[in-house]
Amino acid sequence: MNAPQWRFTGLEFQILWEATGRDRLPYPLKFCPVAETMTELTVQRTNAAQRIQQILDESVTAAAAMLAEPTVRIEVSGFHGPQMNTVIRLHGVIAGEWGVLLAQLPGESADSGSDVVLSVQRASVLVPAMVAHLPQCPAGKVRVASARNVKHVSGESILSRADDPRPAEELGRFFRRPRTSIGEITISSGSAVDSRPHRGDVVFQWNDFADDGRYIVRGGETLSAVAASDLDVETAISTAIPTTR
Repeated sequence: MNAPQWRFTGLEFQILWEATGRDRLPYPLKFCPVAETMTELTVQRTNAAQRIQQILDESVTAAAAMLAEPTVRIEVSGFHGPQMNTVIRLHGVIAGEWGVLLAQLPGESADSGSDVVLSVQRASVLVPAMVAHLPQCPAGKVRVASARNVKHVSGESILSRADDPRPAEELGRFFRRPRTSIGEITISSGSAVDSRPHRGDVVFQWNDFADDGRYIVRGGETLSAVAASDLDVETAISTAIPTTR
């Protein structure tokens, strides 16, 4: 059974979101209206509000309420494409037994997205639904690469292998290879009024390397890149959810 979904223009969703009492779009969504005058913008907003009224029902209202006051937030932002300039923007929330997903289509520039697709599904299938929006990429061919992050230690290299005597430059070459996609996934608890990080957030990156595959990259005292399939990415997100509730 397909999850119910609705598609809004960026301005329509902005107005819908404002009705929840919030003035900042859920991160990482972005939208900047294009209007030469305030009169033109007023007309655009009036037309957008009229369309929202036509489709607004209890399901849409409930979904907006869950987005505004969730138990868990999952924020995904990144880039992909030949020039690495196609933006990925996903915002998912869990509220009780339900999950709500916002997927924003790329806009003409990185500063502003396009239409927003809102879908509602069981919380148990939200994470797979989000991972399905990432660019298709197989797991990397190298099982794991790691390095002790010693950039603050005087006299040592920025990257020093933690489990291998090979020079740090080799690991540097690993990360300097051409990428086809890169992005960040953040799992947080509760609602947010802005995009500032909060204590307890779980954050990691994905890196897709050309002619290789996808890796989950985590920072900290040890910088690690672990080969990751779609299921591995799902597991990394799902494992973090209990710690943020």
